Amino acid sequence: MLRGSNLLSFAFRALVLVMLVPLLWLTVAERYNLALVALAKNLLGDNTPLSVLGTRILIKYNPVAQPFSLDTLTLHSGPVLLSIIVLASVGIGVLPRIYWLIAFIAGGYILNITGLVLLTRGIVWASNGDNVEASTRIVLNLFAIFWGLLPALASGAWAFGYWIPRMNAPSASETSTTSHGNHK
Repeated sequence: MLRGSNLLSFAFRALVLVMLVPLLWLTVAERYNLALVALAKNLLGDNTPLSVLGTRILIKYNPVAQPFSLDTLTLHSGPVLLSIIVLASVGIGVLPRIYWLIAFIAGGYILNITGLVLLTRGIVWASNGDNVEASTRIVLNLFAIFWGLLPALASGAWAFGYWIPRMNAPSASETSTTSHGNHK
């Protein structure tokens, strides 16, 4: 797997980034939420009961009930986690790191839109049924599973499929030293 110095370097970078990236994210969270809600409204239709209040997205599912409030810091934890994994990784060049960062952020944005649309439809559906409490529990459980597992699976697949194999591959200097040693 990872050598001791690489693991230590990765752990230190990740620890620092776990503190910095969420703080930086707070500076753009409201604008990101506004763009997210605008696109979700286009997908859901004009009468969509979505609005933004700071770092929260409000889903007005019933005219007489309080709106459902979604803490978007939880919603955005997936793209933040993926960004931290890519930025903290050791042994990856600048251009591939930027490429993967852009890919994960764009993919996270698409998944945020998908998740918000599905959650909004689910909340509206659950509020119109006979057993609102059970229906809402089902919708929220499915959303939590979707949102909790997807970023972890994506970062794990990236780490085991892309990053760790490159970390374990011999470097160019090791390969040339070994090949020169065989010719003697």
